[in-house]
Amino acid sequence: MTVTTELTNDQKEAIAELRKRVKDVINPTLYEDTHLFYRFLKARDFNLKNAEEMLRKHIQWRKEFHVDTILDDYTSVEALVKHFPVT
Repeated sequence: MTVTTELTNDQKEAIAELRKRVKDVINPTLYEDTHLFYRFLKARDFNLKNAEEMLRKHIQWRKEFHVDTILDDYTSVEALVKHFPVT
């Protein structure tokens, strides 16, 4: 399902505005995800102020718990490497 083909013009404008508002704090990969913005707007009934606040809290949570870099920071436990040699 692609969200972009099902959006109204008002929804597309709201997504564009939300993107603009959080551009300074969001990861470039997440910035390209239209569905992410849609979900936060939908959760707040397309209220831009509330959706922005919720999205900023989500981004802060991702940074605090290193969600975007968790695989880069992970080192395998020696026992796993020895007994489960899967790449």
